Amino acid sequence: MQRDCLKGCAAAGLGAICLGAAGLLPVPGTAIADSLETFAARQAPHKAIYALAAERMGATADLAHVGGAIYYEVRETCDAWRIRQRFRLRIIRSGRESEETETDSVLVEARDGRRLSFSVVTSADGTVTERLSGVATLSRIGGPGVVELKEPKPDRIPLPAGTVFPTRHFLTVVRAAELGRRSVWSTVFDGSEEGGRHSGISVVILGRKPSPGKAEPLSILRRPGWLMRVTYFSPEAEDGQPTYSFRAHMTDNGVARKMLLDFGAFTLTGTLMAIEPLERPEC
Repeated sequence: MQRDCLKGCAAAGLGAICLGAAGLLPVPGTAIADSLETFAARQAPHKAIYALAAERMGATADLAHVGGAIYYEVRETCDAWRIRQRFRLRIIRSGRESEETETDSVLVEARDGRRLSFSVVTSADGTVTERLSGVATLSRIGGPGVVELKEPKPDRIPLPAGTVFPTRHFLTVVRAAELGRRSVWSTVFDGSEEGGRHSGISVVILGRKPSPGKAEPLSILRRPGWLMRVTYFSPEAEDGQPTYSFRAHMTDNGVARKMLLDFGAFTLTGTLMAIEPLERPEC
């Protein structure tokens, strides 16, 4: 469950896509490369902290308390984006048993969208329970690829044609939203799934959010954006039901202002508590 949340939060609005006005239509990567660079130049490197609080707990979930925090950092280099995210969650059950988990993820994605290195460390009550790391490469944008898994054990896993990585996914979703599209479907690999699997991600643009203007004192937040619903699907799920979903208010420069994370048994509200802009490199 914690890995699913990590994946959803890290990719909240990220990914190359299939989109269309009346349905879903493939978009060739070569046709959008130049425009994606335009959107990439707008993205704001930053560090942010989100507080997680229970919005709803199901009556059958046997939960007394759920809460936590997300620590998120995105940095830009001349040839890559580096994203680090720490997701902490504390669950107290009705019998007063408690569990604290943390997932620490680092992704480095090449600016050309063809290479992603990933490292994910999961711990429970301070003890590391899982390590996942490796490198994924695509033969070309829109083409198939392969994951060279290093941990937990060496393996080689194919990626289907059309797979994209998280930052390119987000840039394409922003482009789609600005074109007035309402839905996006993507096959995304972000390194968070056990066994090096990819996910199907549906993004629905629910509405545009105008810039708050001078009412917002921080310039990094003084941007327009969209309310989005993001849903994850496992290609191995036989029932076709989603594994995880969330809503987010995403600004056009890559900041999540607020999130609602839905795990079925409970939902969490993610509220932005602090944000710090980071410098861009001189390339």
